[in-house]
Order: sequence, then structure tokens, then C-alpha cells
Amino acid sequence: MAPLATPAASPSSQPAWSPLDFDQEAFRVAAAEGTFQRFARNGVRSLHVAVGGRGTSDTVRLGDDVVLTVVNCVLAESGRWRYETEEALVMLRASLCCDVAFHIEGAEPLVFNRPEVTLACFAQGRLQTVEIAGGVRQQGLVAVFRASTFAARYGLLLDDLPAMLREAVTGSAGVGRIASFPLDHRIASLVADTIDTRLDGEMKVVQYAGRLAELVAYTLDAMQHTPALRGGALHRRRDLELARAAMTRLERDYRRPPAFGELAREIGTNQNKLKTLFKAAFGVTMAEYCLERRMREAQQLLLEAALTIAQVAERVGYEHQSSFTAAFCGHVGMPPREYRRHRAPFSLPLGTAEDGKPGRR
Repeated sequence: MAPLATPAASPSSQPAWSPLDFDQEAFRVAAAEGTFQRFARNGVRSLHVAVGGRGTSDTVRLGDDVVLTVVNCVLAESGRWRYETEEALVMLRASLCCDVAFHIEGAEPLVFNRPEVTLACFAQGRLQTVEIAGGVRQQGLVAVFRASTFAARYGLLLDDLPAMLREAVTGSAGVGRIASFPLDHRIASLVADTIDTRLDGEMKVVQYAGRLAELVAYTLDAMQHTPALRGGALHRRRDLELARAAMTRLERDYRRPPAFGELAREIGTNQNKLKTLFKAAFGVTMAEYCLERRMREAQQLLLEAALTIAQVAERVGYEHQSSFTAAFCGHVGMPPREYRRHRAPFSLPLGTAEDGKPGRR
């Protein structure tokens, strides 16, 4: 689900397509307007320069259960498209930069507007309107999978998947984000190298498929190392409720968490018991969880490169930059300044007006 060549008509007048038919819609629109190049049997490149934009979008069908779009463009003006999920779907996005919103029937909007990796699910039978901002650089990989075949496509069993993804692929999840992570250097490099490939034709499709598999592996590995509720670890309902209540409060206030004794009294237990229940439920201590969330947000802010390091420190709850630097060094293995210098997001050149091909770095 990525931009086509031109903005669509109003959602009420446009037919709804399944996201898995996106490549067919790309061929249909591009052929009607003369704005595409077929670069492989199952691949189409949209040339946005033909309608006042810049850059390209490559859309490929990798079998009957996944469509991948490799995006490196700026639309001339904002576009809107309608889709209907006739079956449960999983979407994996790895964005260097983007400004996209999904308005989904009966659910909160899903907004993607910063460098990150995101795994999301769409329940069966939901209408959605996708809005893509014009005049804004869009760079990244967007894959839409048939949920029911996601595990088998990569030779995995359901038990190999994290619990939240398992619910999505079995159709028991609703609509929303399954997981989000800041881009680390290996994923940013993977995305940038995929966008900037020198391959063409069927070899490009082979490369795209391999890069997507690698991105899936990185994403699942990251999910395995993210705290999540361990369903069987606590057997008493009251204990589970206490652990969840603590997580809810810390998720909201991890930048400046309450004293754990105060938190325990607030939710109706004592500090020692709460510490034990939280570790049993989530596999990490409350202090470890708060530190992880602060450092993850700090990495994201450093990658976006819009704030000074002192401002990043303040944003994630540190009064002194020196304390933030020490904590960041201990958690990430390098100072914030070095992390920003070596892992800043890529900014790839857009295609040229002459041929629509991606520029070389």
C-alpha cells in the first residue's frame, strides 16, 4: 500500500481494492496515464515525475500472498486510496521517511510519519482510506502479506512467532500496530541498499524477495527481545491485573516514572510483591523496562536528527545531559553523538526527470 502515480478521486466514488491487488491497481492507473514502466513480469515502476511529482515506486508481486512496494518519491499533491480487507492481512513497513495515515472502519487511525519499522494487522472485512501526503519525501519498503500464509512462506511454525503476531496471522487480532521499532543501522542500510539497487528485470525481483525475507527476520528477532506479557507466568487473575496495571502506568510515564513504592500503593499492593509480579509477567524488572523505553525513544529521536542531544535527554526524562550520555552509553554501547554520526538516516536522491531511475549515492 504505497502511492500510485496520481491522487485518487474522492473515496466515495472510487472502487475499493484489496491491498493484495495493489499491483493490479498500479498497472491499471499507470497504464491509463502512461506513467509506468514494466521492469519484470510481475513488477511495475510508477514514474511520479510524469504527473508533477518526483522519484519512483516499484511494486512487485512475490507469489499470490505478498505484494512489496519499494518507495522513493515525492507526490505532487496528497493522494487518497480506498481498500477493503477481504481477509486478514499483515503489513510490514520499514520507512526512512514517510507521511502516511490509514483511516480504518471501526478503529483508531494508523499514522506513520517517522523513521521506524512497523508491523501492523488488518482484520477481515474492514474498509480503509489511505492518505499519503504530497510534497513530502516517502522512502522505504512496504509489504502486505496474506496473514494465513505468513508463517508458512518463511518455513515457520506458529509457535515460532511472537504471541501478538500469532494472533494476527490466525485472524484473531483486530486492527492496529503489532510492534514498532526505531531503525537501527543494519535495517536502514538494508532499506537504502534495496532502494538504490543497480539490478534490473527479474534479478531485481529476486533481490527484493531476499531483502524482504531479511527484513522479516530482523523484525521477528526484535520482537522476541521486546517485553511482552507471558500468559502462563501468573495464574491468579488478581496478580495478572496488578502486573498489567503497573505496565499501563509505566508505559504512559516511563520518561519520569513514579517511585515504585508509590506505584504499588496506587494500584493496591506492596512494592516487593509488585516487583515480583512484574518480572514474572514480563520477564524484565520495572526499572529495566523504563530504561529500555527511554533508550528506544532516544534512539528514535537521534535518528530523526531534529533535536540537540541536550533536547533529546530532556525529552526522555533526564535533567542532565551527562546522566543521559552515561545511561545511553551503557545501554547502546556508544555515546549519543557517535550513534547519531554513524547511524543517521539515509537520504537517497530521487529519480531524474529524464528516466525516472533512482539516483546513485
